Amino acid sequence: MSGQIVDINLLERNYRVLCPEGQESALKEAARQLDERLTETRSATKLTNVEQIAVMTALNLCHEWMQERSQQAEKMAAMEDKISLLQATIKKAIGEPESKSPSKS
Repeated sequence: MSGQIVDINLLERNYRVLCPEGQESALKEAARQLDERLTETRSATKLTNVEQIAVMTALNLCHEWMQERSQQAEKMAAMEDKISLLQATIKKAIGEPESKSPSKS
């Protein structure tokens, strides 16, 4: 795999990471945000073990990601309902017969 070695700092520890060409600034920004989250977790929990801090931060990030996915799914379903209603309204306005959807029992 080709790429460039990028130095990042997480909780005052230096890491060398192989990064795809052209993605260095994105990696550095991700590392900056992760370091911020790790530092917040360390402060909020008073944990000192780096592994525990990393695991707690990872759990928090995954939880937030799952909530975001759920919210996006709800937004998508609402958008699909609006699109269906709009399509039905347009068909009615131009005189096309509405397609019947299966009845819900």
